[in-house]
Amino acid sequence: MKSELEVDERIRRSDVDSTGTIRFMAYARLLEVAEFESLRGLGFDAAAFHRLGVELRHVHIEFDFFKPVGVDEVLTLRTTVAGVGVHSVRLRIDVLRASDGVQAAALTLVAACVDSANRSVSMPAELAEALRARLT
Repeated sequence: MKSELEVDERIRRSDVDSTGTIRFMAYARLLEVAEFESLRGLGFDAAAFHRLGVELRHVHIEFDFFKPVGVDEVLTLRTTVAGVGVHSVRLRIDVLRASDGVQAAALTLVAACVDSANRSVSMPAELAEALRARLT
């Protein structure tokens, strides 16, 4: 059974290059899928962010690649809350082949909390608390 911080995602033809191997930029799509689905699993969908008057903006992203991935493979995106600050959150996303659990990649994301004018603001308490409850 998947936790609220895990989601499966199938690799599409548009995600791979002519050799059939996943493109670098497809990992950016996977990162967003993992981020949004994990936040949704914690109760923070788009409507919740609208109600809170904030958004999370990506300010730092790292990709580490370990194994190739091909079209039609299903990947499990396992998100871990690695840090929560006053204004930002650090997420680690382990990309695992669903078929055998082998780690294909590790993605790191730092997202900063901003208001509608794109100014850095403190993270709302309810969001910070939900994230801190998942710290590893």
